[in-house]
Amino acid sequence: MKLNPLINFCSALAPVSDELLELLLENAIILSVCKNTRLHPNGIGGHNAIFIASGTLRKYAVIENKQITLSLYGENEMIGFTEIANYLEDESLETIHDSELILLPKDFVESLYGKYPEVDKMVRKIFSMKYQKLVYESRLCRLPSADHRYRIFSDANGKYRLPARILASYLVMREETLSRLKTKHKAKNYIKCDV
Repeated sequence: MKLNPLINFCSALAPVSDELLELLLENAIILSVCKNTRLHPNGIGGHNAIFIASGTLRKYAVIENKQITLSLYGENEMIGFTEIANYLEDESLETIHDSELILLPKDFVESLYGKYPEVDKMVRKIFSMKYQKLVYESRLCRLPSADHRYRIFSDANGKYRLPARILASYLVMREETLSRLKTKHKAKNYIKCDV
């Protein structure tokens, strides 16, 4: 894997100078990670920004011996080292599927701010995307109906392929409820297609 996904991501946020591209090529670390690899704590997460070129990651907490999925991260998403540093003691980050990650060391990223104005623009846009994601996740977990949460998630997140236990914990429902809702919505979609 090359750095093309990261370069495309950065270029979509702001024009990237050739000099900055050279620095990315020199300092970025490409990493293939197996599913269920813990990235934080006691992993690569604490001192690197993580760009997900392929795969899916999740932030989770263990409460009363149950893993509760708090957030999902998919392809072409950046997780900043400041975001990971603010995880609570009981929160972890792990891969759900085999993943291709691009790591940007904290010291390297911090050295870019003063020298390259486009980095500041990129970071502000990334923060804006993070804010929108937090608003979405906050809204999703507050909806009282499991059916409504499932519909909203399904409409907005076709990109995630998740094990049932992880999706159920993310949508704040039991696996049995999730199974019933999947069956119900498949039947509704089948009827719509036939009409």
